[in-house]
Amino acid sequence: MVSVAYLGPEGTFAHAATDRVRHAPAAVTWEPRPTVQEIVHDVDSGACAMGLVPIENSVEGGVTGTIDVLVFESSRVLIREEVAVPVSFVAFRRPGDTDPPRVVLSHPVGLAQCTRWWGSRDLECRSTPSTSEACQVVGRSDEPGLVAIASAKAGELAGLEVVEAGIEDHPGAVTRFALVAREETGPTGDDRTTLVVTPPHEAAGILLRILEPIADRGINLSNIVSRPLRRELGVYCFVLTLDGHRADPTVVEALAALTALGCEVKHLGSYPAWRS
Repeated sequence: MVSVAYLGPEGTFAHAATDRVRHAPAAVTWEPRPTVQEIVHDVDSGACAMGLVPIENSVEGGVTGTIDVLVFESSRVLIREEVAVPVSFVAFRRPGDTDPPRVVLSHPVGLAQCTRWWGSRDLECRSTPSTSEACQVVGRSDEPGLVAIASAKAGELAGLEVVEAGIEDHPGAVTRFALVAREETGPTGDDRTTLVVTPPHEAAGILLRILEPIADRGINLSNIVSRPLRRELGVYCFVLTLDGHRADPTVVEALAALTALGCEVKHLGSYPAWRS
């Protein structure tokens, strides 16, 4: 049995993502963890075989906490699969609570994606470590007018009652998760590659010089994130996600060109592209 950690507790969108993983072993034990950092460190050390972590949201952009752990705090962890999960939020209350909503609980991301709903009602907001924790707090509390914002799965697991569904500010939002391990998958013909490029120095046009070897070879760049190197102000690395596997000839050429420029290139994985 292969152990795979995910960002818990049960009922989170990461938990929902476990149902959509396509390239994990058949016999898997899904284990919730409290933080992305713990998941990545456990995979890096071998304490668990794989981990499922959020990496990008169509509304909020890149999940910098995950990106930073992969870039700066792991040496052997690679992305081996991406999983896209639709994100829709529901407002829940404790069964039997007939008071109008007064206080709303959720993870800060959940609160940020439902501002129109709670803002129009002038509700007090309280943050929780996860959307599932918000549901558990509401279920245990006898405070009237207490509402949790979470996934349908989290509210159901906590035995809560629906106040209103589909309360997100941006319907159709999607969160992309990464299944990480110490081994990646081979080429499938429809892949993506994520890598970290650190330029040799800061100079005018350095980002353009990094992107030219990729664009000149007709490689599509689907995502770029800059992260500070934590040494001094204004010094960055760039996390790039591009189409193709690192074994593809054009990608091999592009990476060689980046190295020739004096860039440091860290590979974060090649993996099958998600197609819904």
